[in-house]
Amino acid sequence: MDDLSVIIPIYNEEHSILDTLVKELKKLNIEVIVVDDGSQNPYPHSIKHGVNFGYGGALLTGIKNATRPLVCTMDGDGQHGVGDVVNLYIAWQMMKDADMIIGSRRLKKEKFIRMVGRKFLNWIASLVTGTYFVDLNSGMRIFRRELAVGYAPILCRNFSFTTSITISMLCDGYRVESFPIKVEDRKHGSSKVRVIKHGFITLYYILYLGIVLRTRRIRAWLRPFLRWTSKTGMTPSI
Repeated sequence: MDDLSVIIPIYNEEHSILDTLVKELKKLNIEVIVVDDGSQNPYPHSIKHGVNFGYGGALLTGIKNATRPLVCTMDGDGQHGVGDVVNLYIAWQMMKDADMIIGSRRLKKEKFIRMVGRKFLNWIASLVTGTYFVDLNSGMRIFRRELAVGYAPILCRNFSFTTSITISMLCDGYRVESFPIKVEDRKHGSSKVRVIKHGFITLYYILYLGIVLRTRRIRAWLRPFLRWTSKTGMTPSI
């Protein structure tokens, strides 16, 4: 697995859990990059943000510092395991021409309001992209590093990073697939996702990126005409 980098963004996570996770990943010859996003007690073996830039900001820092062509993102709170990293990697090799594989979760203890919000966002994203989503917001996924770097300027710096990169890739015709993973209960702390706040941010990125990227060719075709009208002072009649 010497072509894979695993990015683990953390914020006030338990160090003992991270130590075990990093050790197991490195045994597989994986490049492991932990990005500490402004924790009160920073993880020693990590790239450290002086302040909290957000989940997406931490992921982008890790992606930009990765040296391998494939990137896998995962959480550092004990919910994601090394076994699923291996399974996603094997699925990637078998699919060959995929550009991203999302680790789709089966959440058994999800709160009702979170479940409804997640399904609603999955439905909206499916309408915008024309692709059915099982788990749009999963934090575990594997994709090509160069694509993520190219999309960096328009990606969300917060928890909607995963949504924004998925919508961007699908709207540009890249192949995005899903593969089932296991999710364990958090071993430390609680979720930092706020259903209402981050739900609206996610909805914004779905609609904004969907419209902007879907109309890019039309806007490129119209741009010379609009530039000409602005120079001549002429206003096109309707």
